Amino acid sequence: MRFPWNKYIELPLESRNTLQVFITNKCNLRCTGCFARKVMGDNNQNISLDEYERVIIDFIQKEGKQINLLGGEPLLHPELREILEINKKYGLKTTIYTNGTAFNGYLPSEFKGVKLRVSIYSYFNEDSSKACLEIPDGFNFDGNFMVSATTRLNELLNSAARCEDFYGCKVFFISSLRELDNDRQEFFDDTDLTMPVVQYKELVHRFLDVYEGNLDIHVSKRGVFESTTSIACKKCHFSNYFIGNRIIQCPYDVVNLKYQDNYEFNERDCQQNSTCLMSKVIYRKK
Repeated sequence: MRFPWNKYIELPLESRNTLQVFITNKCNLRCTGCFARKVMGDNNQNISLDEYERVIIDFIQKEGKQINLLGGEPLLHPELREILEINKKYGLKTTIYTNGTAFNGYLPSEFKGVKLRVSIYSYFNEDSSKACLEIPDGFNFDGNFMVSATTRLNELLNSAARCEDFYGCKVFFISSLRELDNDRQEFFDDTDLTMPVVQYKELVHRFLDVYEGNLDIHVSKRGVFESTTSIACKKCHFSNYFIGNRIIQCPYDVVNLKYQDNYEFNERDCQQNSTCLMSKVIYRKK
């Protein structure tokens, strides 16, 4: 299992203090592998603007730089535009993780300066609940493919080609549905869709070896990919905020509802691995 360094260079990547804010529990899909479904429950609650801005002010005081908006489906929040204005007011970088089904209520100009990351389960799998749907013209986004136990190489290749050729994407982000690297399944035993990380690594290696497109390929490390350009950080630069002042610092604690009173960046040692499993590497064709 050799990495095809003859085809790629790795781009440098800066570490940012990042807060994922789950701004709504409402979602128009109910994906089997959703890692936040236990937290969201069955209610359709939305975060209020007052609560959101309070969270942002506290985040900035902790030297936060990057906000990721999730849900539920964040595009279904009735005050998403106002939330984006708050982020702009405080000079924060913003990424929205979306299933891509609710763009019809928006204009592309409303996302100026915002990174859109559309989750693709598999474009060519007709049984998938998260197919790459028809997204209106004018929306620039990154394709985000969540690898599961059923993912095959052709699904990755075809989805990347669809993102590049049909939608004009510049980035294809490959991640995995959970992470499972031990027989006891301590962290994620709520779904049978998880691909073991060694198989995940093998699949991504095969993809990179035969991929013929020109997208930048972002890959979640998941403890099996290492950077050659950045020193691994063992301190946590990540946290998650859920409606009602519920905080879970590490995403790997979300399924187990491991709440805490507060969070700090660059203090907590990674409890799952020698380096953050949520970090990524970026590969570009030579």
